Amino acid sequence: MDKVAVLSISMAVIGGIGWFFFGKKDSGSKDTSRSEGKTERIELNISGMHCAGCVAGIEATLKNTEGIVSASVNLTTSKGIFEYDPSKITKEEIISKIKELGYDASEDLESFEKKS
Repeated sequence: MDKVAVLSISMAVIGGIGWFFFGKKDSGSKDTSRSEGKTERIELNISGMHCAGCVAGIEATLKNTEGIVSASVNLTTSKGIFEYDPSKITKEEIISKIKELGYDASEDLESFEKKS
């Protein structure tokens, strides 16, 4: 029973830290409406992730980036799927944003080296 309590408290603390650093900030006039038929989807290989905090940081940062409609990152597969509005952000800018966070991102598997 002790292990369950420690695990529960640990998850709550990690969640709180993640919310503190990556929680939704008041972005004022950010348009979150979806443009039907005008979004594209990209699947990226992401290396350098070690924990759920890494995943949460990438997702939160990109979700709060103008032009990103949705962001979903999977630690186990080292992949991220992003839906975006190409009139507001490019694939290269998405990759660059991930690299700014300290991770490596690539569309093709051949230039991707799993570092985690």
